[in-house]
Formats: sequence, C-alpha cells, structure tokens
Amino acid sequence: MYSKLKILNLIINFFGANAYRKISDEKILNLIKLFKPTKTEFDLIRIGDKNDGGYLIPDIVNEIKYCFSGGVGHTNEFESQLEKLGIKSFLADYSVNEPKGLNNFDFKKKFLASYTDTKTIDVNSWLKSFVNECELEKSILKLDIEKSEYEVINSIEENLLKKFRILIIEFHGLEMIDEENFFLKLKAVKNKILKNFLTVHIHPNNCCGIHNVGKFKAPSVLEVSYLNKKFAKKSVEPYNLPHKLDAKNKLKYNEILLPNYWYKNNL
Repeated sequence: MYSKLKILNLIINFFGANAYRKISDEKILNLIKLFKPTKTEFDLIRIGDKNDGGYLIPDIVNEIKYCFSGGVGHTNEFESQLEKLGIKSFLADYSVNEPKGLNNFDFKKKFLASYTDTKTIDVNSWLKSFVNECELEKSILKLDIEKSEYEVINSIEENLLKKFRILIIEFHGLEMIDEENFFLKLKAVKNKILKNFLTVHIHPNNCCGIHNVGKFKAPSVLEVSYLNKKFAKKSVEPYNLPHKLDAKNKLKYNEILLPNYWYKNNL
C-alpha cells in the first residue's frame, strides 16, 4: 500500500512532468523564427517614452482613430503622444489609478482577462463596449500585462483580433520556452497572431536579462509590433537589429543584443 504522501508525490510528478519536460533545440529554433521581423513599405516610427514605454510601429498613425491599451503602468506617454495626433485611448489596468495628463480617453480600473469579476474584465466585452467592430480596422491594440497576454490573446475572438491595424505585445517569460507547457502556450498564441499579422519589429526589454534556452539565448521580455497583413502591400525579407530608433528600457542596465537567429533567415 502506498502512503498518502507517496500518492500525493506521484500525482504531482504526473501532472507536473509536462511543465518541465524539455523541448528539443530544433523546436526552440523554429519557435524563435516565428518572431522574425519583416520589413514592409512603411518606415517605423517611435511612439511613447524615449526609454521604457516607447514602441516602434509602422508610420500609418494618420490612419488610426483608437488605441486599446491593456496595462498602463508607470507611464502613459504612448497614449499621450497619440492623443496629440487626435487618437482616443481606452485603457485598462487594476494596478493603477486613473492616469493623469490625458483628456481624450476612457479608463477601466480592471485587469484584462478571459472573464469578469471585481478586479478583471473580459477582454471581448471590453473591446465590444466602445466601438463597432468595423472601427477596429483603425485601431491599435497594445498589451503589456505581465504574463496575462497569453490568456488574453488566446481568449480574444478571432473575428475581433484580425480587424486591428496594429498590435503591440510585450511577451514575458521567454526564458521558459524550453519547457513544454510554456512552449505550447506561446506557440499557440504566436500562430493565432500570425494568421493575420506580420511581425514588423522586435526589441528585447533589458529589464530582466537574456537567458540560455537549450543551445540558444532568449530575453525574458520581448516587445513585438505587428501590422495587419491586409494593410501591407509588400513585405521584404528581414532587416538587421537593433533598429536605429531602439533604446534601452532601463538606463542602469546594458542593452540586450539579440543573436542573429532571432532576425535572419539562413540560421
């Protein structure tokens, strides 16, 4: 007869095995290649803070009317600059109070999630409550929500997600891409996005370092900008990184230089 403790350990080992089962180097590289940026006919511009909170996006802001921002944090300079261009922002973040310095905005003191309760709001309900679906084609979706991006993106209705003109997603936890559960979660989210979007820029946030994953290296946090395929007339093969407009997120840390297998084809 097994003791209760031994039975408990067997259960933990069984259900926890997949979480820490290591992924092969070949699969890791194939997943990294899903982040490879592509140059389009649009130049990139920097919107937001000169350091943390600034992002590179295609220079089509004259075609944008709205920005949906999940995660506000310590700065709303991104939304502030958009406001000067006549773009209204819808913000959601339970961890902060109503942002200051904005006039044309709506703020929900809620975390984005796949459900609604006292601290969270279902992302689909949030999106649908403000603009007609056709207006999403003139919108940016920006998510910096500290590892909740996987749940949120996975739960966004595809007919909503595919309408956005630009996506800006901050991916967290990439040092775990050699662990099966995280690998599968990230791959599913990337495949969902890439059905309708081109990756146009990637930038490692230097807040949390770069880590060994198998025989490769991955930043813990990666900022990724996407352009809807419907609005890109051409795509050219990858360009070298870092981009001239890239900047360190944290001044006290060294910038992270991505190995070239993150952005070149022949590796």
